[in-house]
Amino acid sequence: MDQSEITKAFTAQAEAMQRLVEGTTSMRQRLVEVEQKMSGRAPGRGGDDDTGELAKIITASEGLKAFLAGNSQVCEIKIPNRLLLKTQIINATGASQPLVPADRQARIVFAPQRRLTIRGLFSQIPTNSNLIEIPTEASFTSNARPQGDTSPGGVEGELKAESAMTFSLSSVAVVTIAHWIPASRQILSDAPRLQGHLESRLLYGLALEEEDEMLTGDGTAGTLNGLNNQATAYNGGVTNDTRLDTLAKAANQLAVGSFEPSGFVLHPTDWLNCQLEKDTTGRYVLGDPGAAAMPSLWGLPVVPTPAQTLGKFTVLDAQRAGWIADREEAIVRIAEQHSDFFVRNLVAILAENRVALVVERASGIVYGNISTAG
Repeated sequence: MDQSEITKAFTAQAEAMQRLVEGTTSMRQRLVEVEQKMSGRAPGRGGDDDTGELAKIITASEGLKAFLAGNSQVCEIKIPNRLLLKTQIINATGASQPLVPADRQARIVFAPQRRLTIRGLFSQIPTNSNLIEIPTEASFTSNARPQGDTSPGGVEGELKAESAMTFSLSSVAVVTIAHWIPASRQILSDAPRLQGHLESRLLYGLALEEEDEMLTGDGTAGTLNGLNNQATAYNGGVTNDTRLDTLAKAANQLAVGSFEPSGFVLHPTDWLNCQLEKDTTGRYVLGDPGAAAMPSLWGLPVVPTPAQTLGKFTVLDAQRAGWIADREEAIVRIAEQHSDFFVRNLVAILAENRVALVVERASGIVYGNISTAG
């Protein structure tokens, strides 16, 4: 190697050493600044307990002392994780999180609604009056027989038999079913789905009350006179019949009265008990529980509804027994003209309907205990 090459090599090493010294000096200056800041000596800065502890760990570190004394080119300081993670950012919990918006569902959750069935059993006819009058044949005595059948002398010229008939007039009043709920104009404006929810639930409340009254109403104090209150009593007697036997005899009671049974109305628990009946070998009387079938007994549909009284049954010829008169179908109205609602920015949301249950032939309905003891 000639002299020029040796000179170039020493020059390159000198430059590298200079850069290393400059980098080391810069690193030392930064570490001193960090030490000052962490110990609270930097202008305008203060330190809490964790900051002071971190400064003590840095200044007492053997790695830092060796590096500042020039005895090491590597500065190694061990810092506890609890101090390094002091400013970690994590999700808050529960409501009112500052960084994560909640996924607010648009729909409103409410209790299950009962499947309504009683209205659907009958014909529904509009009326323009608040009173339904029913001309009824009160009695009919039929004396029809062959002419002269009581006279041995012949049939011609003999008096023919005379029959008799009387009439009566009964009436059924239209009943108003209604309820309302107050709300502020502001909440209806700010929660646009609320008004629709309120209207839907109010209408359901009307239908639910109507269902209950059409089956079990007593007809007093402006209420509907329900099917059970007007029905003919079951005349099967006090026996040890099974539920299925009782229902069959009740349907036959209608049949012998020239009615055609259209179905049974049972409480869901009584219908379940019918399904659970077994024969002497433990098999279900009504068939395989896994078989898909519409509720029915003795070839007639069963209408299970909580509106029915537990332990009771109703069997009827709905086509001949009666009908429903609708004076005003269910409607929702909103008004401010109530008390001081106008000056308080409140509104009344009202739902109502006007209806009558017209039972023309009470003998077309049979009501009784689903099981009897003898």
